[in-house]
Amino acid sequence: MRNKVIRVVILFFIIVGLSLIYENQYTMTTVQAAQKNTYTISPSSKPFDPIILRYSTYNKDTKDYYLIRSYLELFEKKKGGTLIFKKGTYTISNALYVPSNVTLQFEDGVKIIKGTKTGTYVFQPSTSIFQLIRPSKAHSTGVYDKYKGEKNIKFIGKGNVTFDMKNHERGIAIIMGHNQNVTVEGIQFKNMYNAHFIEMDASKNVTIKNSSFKNAKDNASSIKEAINLDTPDRTTNGWSQQWSKFDAYPNTNVLIEKNEFSNMPRAIGTHKYSYKKLHNQVVIRSNIFYNLRKDPIRAMNWSNTLIEKNTFKMSKKHAETFNANGIIANGTINPTIRNNTFDYFNTAVSFTPHVNNGAGTNEWIYCEVTEQNKKDLLTNTLQNMLSEIIYIKNNIQPDGTRKTERVDFPESVLRKTI
Repeated sequence: MRNKVIRVVILFFIIVGLSLIYENQYTMTTVQAAQKNTYTISPSSKPFDPIILRYSTYNKDTKDYYLIRSYLELFEKKKGGTLIFKKGTYTISNALYVPSNVTLQFEDGVKIIKGTKTGTYVFQPSTSIFQLIRPSKAHSTGVYDKYKGEKNIKFIGKGNVTFDMKNHERGIAIIMGHNQNVTVEGIQFKNMYNAHFIEMDASKNVTIKNSSFKNAKDNASSIKEAINLDTPDRTTNGWSQQWSKFDAYPNTNVLIEKNEFSNMPRAIGTHKYSYKKLHNQVVIRSNIFYNLRKDPIRAMNWSNTLIEKNTFKMSKKHAETFNANGIIANGTINPTIRNNTFDYFNTAVSFTPHVNNGAGTNEWIYCEVTEQNKKDLLTNTLQNMLSEIIYIKNNIQPDGTRKTERVDFPESVLRKTI
């Protein structure tokens, strides 16, 4: 009996030992694979596949596009990878398609510029720079719905990193749709024109932080957002990527934190909605919004949003010229808006019903603001406001009816009025 017990114990330790060896080998293999799939490029680098150098369309205007494209196509085959951009300027003529499990890391001094020439008659320049779709599916039709597209994608800036759209009309830096787990961090976006820096549709678990969004050529009537939350809905004409199944899916779990927005129509928002497809759990925290030409945030058809610890500020001259509100809430349900500072606006928040203008559904949407939501509103600080009252138009009541309500701020949270 004793010998049998000893044999069992010895066998147990042999199995544990083999498991540890296998685990270590597996871990080493995983690390080695990750290291193997990490590449570094500079503006003078050549494409991963040397055959590309023989293309008739490879020239000074398209070389950076082909360089980056070659690695993204490689990463699709390898199921992911990391591409490190060394300091320098990369001019991107055409859309780059990013597959799953890819990190694009930009070192201090990197400039990504929207190119407007291709140097060839074979194809014209695109309007976008990056689209979050695997290269092999980018030109297919009806590939993804819901959140079933590419996932685990990161754009990481280390130091002074710029994405410059060069006022290219309708140019978009990043288009995401049907994606999950996307991070944009440490990027300075600038110079948009009649477009968005980031177009976000039907995406889940998205983080945009420690970045800046500055300068738009748009005229005073423009309503374009730096970050646009939209749905892939054919009826609204707001989404054109044919690889979507156009299921009008909303965004969910979005964090926009510690960014700066200035000198453009609007910072964050939605300007067309799909009925009963609400963007859910959008968190906008600790951002600075300065001298925008419209309301900085338009929370249209959003639910369970949290907007806190932000600074909304205009100069007196800018406020008198553009006559904006801090936040416009159209058809917003259960919004928590607290501990923000509003300086030089008509009113801090305007809650109103809404219906699409032109394209899209003609079903009206209404705000639903709870008693706790109203209490949270009183934690905000108002300075130099034209109105010190927040109106909630057609707010739903316990019996299902609707009436206009108001939130009056006490003197303790008010500052000098215009």
